[in-house]
Amino acid sequence: MYNLPELFLALDQWVAKENVRARTDGMLPHKKCTIRVLGQAALWVGKPDLTLTATQDLDAYADFEWAVQRELERLLAKEGKVLDPHGHEVWMPRETRYDPLYKGTHVEAFVADPDAVLISKASKAAEKNKSLITEYLAKGASERFFELAQKYDVDLEQFV
Repeated sequence: MYNLPELFLALDQWVAKENVRARTDGMLPHKKCTIRVLGQAALWVGKPDLTLTATQDLDAYADFEWAVQRELERLLAKEGKVLDPHGHEVWMPRETRYDPLYKGTHVEAFVADPDAVLISKASKAAEKNKSLITEYLAKGASERFFELAQKYDVDLEQFV
């Protein structure tokens, strides 16, 4: 899997250079942005003891400007990856914790916690993620996972 902190560093450096150019040209600089990594990419970063399949896309909630998004897409493409155009539609529980992944001058990135990602997968894409959730349950899912499953009416019986 690709190195996300390194990728966000490259994005932060690009924004810094573009902001210098913008100020020189009398233009407005890009605003600071926050990116929250979700889905399979978040699981790769969180490194739970699970069998993970490689993913080509990055699901994320982000508040970046269009030009910054385009640069992120370019950086991902260099790694053979894409920014999922529907990533902002991913359902995540309200209780999702976002752990710091990268903190730069212009870009901050966080990663969703594994329990929240797995509940999202179990709730909204159960069939696609059946083996992953089954493995997690077999290895001893956390108490928090069970609490979230109960709160969001996720039928865990379908995975056993």
